[in-house]
Amino acid sequence: MKVRKRNDTVERFVRAKIAESIRTAAGGTPLSPADVKTFVDRVVQVLQPDAPDVPVHSRDIGKLVMEQLRGDTAAVDVVRIRYAMVFLGSRVYPGGFRDIAAFVRWLDQEYGSPRVTAAPEGPTSVIKRDGRTETFQPGKILAGVRQAAAGRGTPAEVDQLARRVTDEVGTRLAGQGVVTSQQIGAEAIHALRAIDPIAYLRYAAAVKGYRSVDDYWLDATALLESAG
Repeated sequence: MKVRKRNDTVERFVRAKIAESIRTAAGGTPLSPADVKTFVDRVVQVLQPDAPDVPVHSRDIGKLVMEQLRGDTAAVDVVRIRYAMVFLGSRVYPGGFRDIAAFVRWLDQEYGSPRVTAAPEGPTSVIKRDGRTETFQPGKILAGVRQAAAGRGTPAEVDQLARRVTDEVGTRLAGQGVVTSQQIGAEAIHALRAIDPIAYLRYAAAVKGYRSVDDYWLDATALLESAG
């Protein structure tokens, strides 16, 4: 079987390319290699051209992947939407996502009306490193920064610093309903770096997961250079 690409070139059909595109869309989700294989099998079973000598257009293969990439779990829904955002999100794809309004219309058409009410002003949910989801709690940021800044002033000054950083994190994450713990850490690091380099290094060591003395040297040297 042959495949006609968007640039009109023709190449042989490679099953592994479909698998790779699904694996890419599934990155970070619970979709297993066995699940990926199942979806690829579905695509290949259906992908039997009426005229074997006539190349199948890559656009038609993409459509078929989206048709077969269905399941009864939230994880599969996420993978399918990720795939669609690449496949239909291309500016050269006719009728694809030209803007966010087009994506929202597609989402409503494919999955029905939203179960959420209105766009939040700030984060409501946090996805942890292990995949768990919990409620966004500014108090956790406050406590973490206080610990990193301990001794960097009077208790009142430390508290003021922690509240300033927490407020800055909230401001920078405004408009995002779902954030990750890595995002929160990155924003807190960004704010701390400009306020107190020592507190920054304490906090960064945990959030970035320093593994050696060299990690401290790299960040400390960068701080010195930026200060100079």
